[in-house]
Amino acid sequence: MKITPCVNAGSYSWHAALKLFLVVKLILLLVVVSLQVSANAFAQTVTLSVSNVPLSDVFTAIEKQTGYHFFWRGAEVTEAKVTVDLKNTPLEEAVTKILGNLPYSYSITKESIVIRRKQPLTGRKSENSVRVSSRQQTASGRVVDQDGNPIAGVSVKVKGGQLATITNEDGMFSLSNVPNGATLEISSIGYTRVEVAAGAGLTIELSDQVSILEEVVVIPYGTATRATYTGSVAQIGSEAIEKRPITNVTNALVGAAPGVQTSIAGGSPGSEPTVRIRGFGSISASNNPLYVVDGVPYDGTTTSLNPDDIESVSVLKDAATTALYGSRGANGVIMITTKKGKAGRNSLSFKATAGVVERGLPEYDRVDAFQYYPMMWEVQRNTLHYGSGIPLDVANSIASGLTTEYNGNNYSGVHSLLGYNPFNVASDAVVDLNGNLNPNARLLYADDLNWSEQAATGGKSRQNYMLSYDGGNEKSNFFGSLAYTNEQGYLIKSKLERFNGRLNVATQPVSWFNTGLNLSGTYTMTKPENSGGSSFINPFYISRFIAPIYPVHLHDPVTGEYLLDENGNRQYDFGDGRPFSSGRHTIFENLNDDQLEILGALNARAFAEVLFHPTLKFRSNIAFDLDDRHRRTYDNPILGDGAPSARSYHNFYRRTSYTFNNGLEYDKRFGDHHLTALALHEVYAYKYNTLAGSRSGIIVDGITELPNFANVLGVSSVEDRATIESFLGRVAYDFDQKYVLSASLRRDGNSRFHPDFRWETFWSVGGAWNIEKESFFQVSWVDYLKLRASYGTVGNDAGLGYYPYQALYTLGRNNAGEPGFVQASLPNDSLTWETAKNFDLGLEFSVLKGRLNGAVEFFNKVTDGLIFPVPQQLANGGTTGGSHNFEIDMNIGSLYNRGVEVQLNGHIVKTDNFNYTAALNWTSFKNQITKMPSNQPLLISSGTGNTNKGYSEGHSIYDFYMREFYGVDPETGDALYKTNITSDNTQIIGQDTVTNQYSEANLRYTGTSSIPDFYGSMTHTFAYKNFSLGIQFTYQVGGEVYDFAYASLMHGGTYGTALHTDIINRWRQPGDIADVPRLDNGNITNQTGASTRFLTSASYLQLNSVILSYNVPSRWLDRIHAQRASVFLSGENLALLSARKGMDVSGSFNGSVGNDYTFSRIFSAGINLNF
Repeated sequence: MKITPCVNAGSYSWHAALKLFLVVKLILLLVVVSLQVSANAFAQTVTLSVSNVPLSDVFTAIEKQTGYHFFWRGAEVTEAKVTVDLKNTPLEEAVTKILGNLPYSYSITKESIVIRRKQPLTGRKSENSVRVSSRQQTASGRVVDQDGNPIAGVSVKVKGGQLATITNEDGMFSLSNVPNGATLEISSIGYTRVEVAAGAGLTIELSDQVSILEEVVVIPYGTATRATYTGSVAQIGSEAIEKRPITNVTNALVGAAPGVQTSIAGGSPGSEPTVRIRGFGSISASNNPLYVVDGVPYDGTTTSLNPDDIESVSVLKDAATTALYGSRGANGVIMITTKKGKAGRNSLSFKATAGVVERGLPEYDRVDAFQYYPMMWEVQRNTLHYGSGIPLDVANSIASGLTTEYNGNNYSGVHSLLGYNPFNVASDAVVDLNGNLNPNARLLYADDLNWSEQAATGGKSRQNYMLSYDGGNEKSNFFGSLAYTNEQGYLIKSKLERFNGRLNVATQPVSWFNTGLNLSGTYTMTKPENSGGSSFINPFYISRFIAPIYPVHLHDPVTGEYLLDENGNRQYDFGDGRPFSSGRHTIFENLNDDQLEILGALNARAFAEVLFHPTLKFRSNIAFDLDDRHRRTYDNPILGDGAPSARSYHNFYRRTSYTFNNGLEYDKRFGDHHLTALALHEVYAYKYNTLAGSRSGIIVDGITELPNFANVLGVSSVEDRATIESFLGRVAYDFDQKYVLSASLRRDGNSRFHPDFRWETFWSVGGAWNIEKESFFQVSWVDYLKLRASYGTVGNDAGLGYYPYQALYTLGRNNAGEPGFVQASLPNDSLTWETAKNFDLGLEFSVLKGRLNGAVEFFNKVTDGLIFPVPQQLANGGTTGGSHNFEIDMNIGSLYNRGVEVQLNGHIVKTDNFNYTAALNWTSFKNQITKMPSNQPLLISSGTGNTNKGYSEGHSIYDFYMREFYGVDPETGDALYKTNITSDNTQIIGQDTVTNQYSEANLRYTGTSSIPDFYGSMTHTFAYKNFSLGIQFTYQVGGEVYDFAYASLMHGGTYGTALHTDIINRWRQPGDIADVPRLDNGNITNQTGASTRFLTSASYLQLNSVILSYNVPSRWLDRIHAQRASVFLSGENLALLSARKGMDVSGSFNGSVGNDYTFSRIFSAGINLNF
């Protein structure tokens, strides 16, 4: 019985759903009234009539109309007076008229307009270089960006005149009747304005939209410029997502930023990589980052998000960026911002991609049938000789099947032990007395022995289609999209089918009020796979470990012909005579069992904003996330877990959350001073419901609904709730964008913890210094140099359950017909969240006019209050259901993650037609436990394949703690291990005491960890005319993994189980120097137990992504009236170079490699059309 606490902190009315409905209705009504989009408008327009008013007031009025933000420094701009009369004037033209003869210029990027004082003219060439190839009669030419790519829609105007045009899709323009000596004004939103003498055949290069200082970054509860932000944030734009064949947006994070460590997502359609930001901050709680969508924490699954709807993804890494998320921000924050409409001409876009899916990782190298049979003969021979003391010649004869009795005992030959003879020779003639395969042996069914190939017969295809429409005017904007994705994996029946819809609208019906709604819905159907672990239904496990002598189907034992059923179909071989997976068949079971998961998701974000004063506004946000998931499982009655009567399971899950916040924002400039402040109250409520039922005994074949089954197996339901109430604030100040200070504070009350320990305060402080703005720093080749630092605290409440401080009881423990319940856990009133204390020091730079830029950062993240399970006396109560019932979690440990990050971006080659840019990111960090429970200085953790790790002070959470393999005894072929005891089985070799008994070897730290020395990515982008090629590599150097799959293939004597080709180098006779012990079925644990023998380098280099695209010239698009078009080819997960073929080293962080659905290689072709 779970006792739901009465929560003072964050008590929340579930009538919020009604409030949300009313807000949605209001917003939609306002949008209908005010959304008047001019189809002929090519740019944002301004209507304004003022006389002799301060320039700053004019800027404020334009901000209200357009949503663009002005940035300037100096009191001169604020105090200048202007008179203008504008009516539906394009934004650029409006700003030009407003500035008039004032000594200021401007640049526009995205939604920012930067005002600068004009530089005096000199004889030097402008950095916005203009290349002139001939003199003019008619002014003509081509406008390109810094990468040499053509820019469409650029305004080309004769200065002081009326002649004007815009560039076409190839960046070309032509103007007739241009006066001699005229000057052309070249401008486009997102690029710096250029003036050039009119001429013919011009090549005009526009510089990047803004300097790094003016880049706008998304931060908690708002935005900021790079210059005035003190935190560590990495931002990924839509251009890094839109041409990649990814179903889950988090796949775009792979290799995207330093400090962000990602696994490679498995091959299951829609699977997502595991993400870690700046190390591993917890042992018992979660290490997953917090996801925020459109400014509000997101409780849905990222599989529900359409990657093509994403405008940007921001990764927040330090306390200055995460402290405002309080008790949920310790593991970093990933902020996802969806697209919105832009004022101007409406745009209809269509995207289609189609591709093929295949297995991206080859199988391990395993011996074939011709090698396997003699090796199994050797296994039996050695078992008889070394285990039972049978003379070698007799053991040889028994293994060959020529001798069946010795000393009164009956024995079987290798054929009897294996159960199958796949060759065309008699069973007692397959292997001779010396262990050699009969030279006349031929396989009867060679084409039916590869289980991996036959398990990988899924649909192997991917297709995605998206239609979007966006636009807006000075009052409103909108973005709407519909998308369909169908991805069929390479494994049997694995599939994802998804439908996405989104509508983002915003409107400003009056100058002082702004509101909007982001609404999305998703319907997803998946066929989950059976993978992971050592289940007989796991096709990766069975196909990898079944010996290469067992066929998938039934065959005539003499001719090898397939045996067909009454319908002429091949029959599956259920392997009743196999020693491995006897009476089971993973392919048949996966084909005849069924799993279906249906997910319906609805996500809404609504806001209302009231401007009380140009410096003060009130904003209210309400968010709603709903996930409904129905998982149904059917186990067939013929073979497997459901035999002989079949079983059906139905599980329903509903996850609902609401977030409601209200806040005041203050933004004031006075001279060179700029002050912003935020004060906000937020309430978050979460509810999770499950309902499950299962029955067996199918009545009518083909119907899997529960009433069609006779016997009830179980019925259960659960409801969990959690709430958080928060008060938070932020203050930021900068002087002339040179000196920056910031501070944030959040007070959280969390229902997961006891009322006496429910409230906690989290905070951060930060500062930045833009050195290049100093008068004493006159280095011409340095464009930007910023030093910043921050420190603060954040919490981690994830992964602790909903009622971790309470004594919980389990119902249904009935006795003698009387209902009852028992205590399932002990109470712990003092338990609270783990707290991370983060320090960050960074240096950002740009040199050589942007040709090289990047950042170097040092971070130190200390986690206090680390949660460990602490044993309690049995007298305290509990049940005997498990050791955890006599433990309580306590905040008594500490650890740190300390490291360095480097990001470099370089424009290596820059010519008229060819450009090459490169980006490198590199991260190295150390993880170390600094405090453990006093009564448990060492805790042992066992994982897949008994890959032991130990937790103790001075070691990382992923240090290996296991038996140390010493080598192979050349006289006996025994495996040797280091030990700290002396017995009849030990010997001293040099300074080491070793034993041939696995049980006598002691666990010890190996000096290795699964944490790499460093990791990162390399991205190369080449552009030639209309072609571009992007290539991304990810890499990891150092660390080790325990290769459980490889260890299982090196078993050394399990009949019917496959062997790795490395077994060829085994010990075979006295005197052999080998690193593989002898084959011996009677000594498997001693010979192949889990030890350092199977630790393998975790270093790898992966070709993660390749994209080749071509921008179609506009002259080819006239017939379909398209504005822009591009076609592209892409490949994902193309190659992996690691220490061992078949090893999925990139699949996890904990250093364990198992039998999982390995990643897919995807080849796609696509087209983007814009009308």
